[in-house]
Amino acid sequence: MLLLALAPIFGDLGGPLLWEDEGDTAIFARRIVESGLPTAWDGRTFLDSDYGFRVAPHLFGRDFVMVGTPWLPFYATAASFALLGDTAFAARLPFALASFATIALLYAFVLRTTGCRRAAFAAALVLLATTQFVLYARECRSYGFNMLFTMLLLYGFVRLRPAGAEGARRRDVWLVVAAVLLFHTQFIPAAIALAACGALALALPRFRPRLPALLWRAPVVVAFTAPWLLVTWSAVQTNWRPLEGGMEWPSRVAQLGAESMAAVPWLGWLVAIPLLRRRFSERDRDLLWIGLAYVVAVFALLPLALTKTLLLVVGLRYVCGLLPVAAAVTGLLVARAGGASPRRFAAALALVCATHLAGNALPWLALGESRHVAGRLAFVNAPRETSEKLFNATWWYHLRGLGEPNPGTLPALVELARSAIPPDDVVVTNFAWDNFYFHTNRRLGFRISPHATEIVAAARAANLPEYVFGLAGVRWLIWRHAADPLPDTPFDAVQAALEADGARLEPVARFRETLWENRPELHWHRFARVGYPFAPRRIGAQGRRHPDAVVYRVVRPDDAVPAAAP
Repeated sequence: MLLLALAPIFGDLGGPLLWEDEGDTAIFARRIVESGLPTAWDGRTFLDSDYGFRVAPHLFGRDFVMVGTPWLPFYATAASFALLGDTAFAARLPFALASFATIALLYAFVLRTTGCRRAAFAAALVLLATTQFVLYARECRSYGFNMLFTMLLLYGFVRLRPAGAEGARRRDVWLVVAAVLLFHTQFIPAAIALAACGALALALPRFRPRLPALLWRAPVVVAFTAPWLLVTWSAVQTNWRPLEGGMEWPSRVAQLGAESMAAVPWLGWLVAIPLLRRRFSERDRDLLWIGLAYVVAVFALLPLALTKTLLLVVGLRYVCGLLPVAAAVTGLLVARAGGASPRRFAAALALVCATHLAGNALPWLALGESRHVAGRLAFVNAPRETSEKLFNATWWYHLRGLGEPNPGTLPALVELARSAIPPDDVVVTNFAWDNFYFHTNRRLGFRISPHATEIVAAARAANLPEYVFGLAGVRWLIWRHAADPLPDTPFDAVQAALEADGARLEPVARFRETLWENRPELHWHRFARVGYPFAPRRIGAQGRRHPDAVVYRVVRPDDAVPAAAP
């Protein structure tokens, strides 16, 4: 199984340039290598992708420390950079290794819970055959750690000995270690996994004997997590979107349900669990209860934090631990459907891994194409082609596309910057600054919002250069006309401000806009030679046609040489 996983997880791992969120991890990891902390000012560019809102003015004796996101993924990337150099391969390697380990841990978790090797094997293969898992596995972001530590936490819960049982006093640290590491990877998945374990221990008599062991470990988990929240809470709230009204709840839950189809074959579960209930052992039911508790915790807690729009944009990235949990349940169902017959087991496993017939095929066929449903209650994504609705084509698209050219907008911009923009010229762009900076090291301007008043004051007190705050000294403007403007400054305002300063914009290059590069969400991912399989027919396989990205040179009256197109 692990040999089979090598190609889809590690193949051409360093080939594609880092996409926007990966760039955020990588530039702060580079700062950790240089200074020991993820500080936002590196002497050339202010690095915070949220324009200063997730940075503390002064903390731990340093200025501009990034505290809005837990640090573990950044330090893991920094360690990889220290060993291998700051390349795209080194950036992604720790998370690919964690995802690789998730497959083995899932096998161990299912085996320990059910005692069934077939169920464990089927679960591991189902996870590997899930395209969304493979896409997340290859990202320089928290996803690989999220999945690994979620499984480790649930595995630690299964290992807890009931009070009075032999070995109950043994110091089993798996749950504590996993909970702390998961918290310092992302807050929300840690809360969800712990809530699932706590609910099981409180609600079900079969799990209740584990409650004392769970409670004894709670103070240790709090001791290693609460201080971080106390220190960083103001910055943590940058991406926090609490539920503000009851009317939002149905749409948030519905959208989460639509996104979960990338992990859960809901229809297959609804049919198989009642049909196979007589074949389940007590240990099988333990696994099913754990899976149900985790799913309920996801749907209860995640909609409290994320809006419907954000759920549509980010998919399952905050709860990608759902992928191995769902694979565990599906693997058990496959094993029980096969009964004692190896042939039936192999046929059921092939049906689940190679096709969508046991899961989402019928809903996708009924839906037709990606669209809003139930009066815009949710946006549901579906593969465009009938064959893709029936067969697991995206997994093959991924494997076949490894090493294939798959250019978007960013590679062209990086190539132009390296060849035409002097290293010390100031560049302003309204999109994809983190990965652009990682791959070019060109100075970036306008990186602090005027509304981040604390950071503006601290930055001015620290005598940061004027270009950090706005358009002063800018020599190049890369404007992504399909993206959001700079804070309170759309393109027309940028142009007017430069003209008022005696400068003018001269376009020197334009490129087809693809926006998100190498985005890991299956529904938005661009596959080599295929494009976007979930794009509706009216949009086409190449995705939505956006206004071009344009590179402008800022020409000032005292420039000695007129601008020339590179």
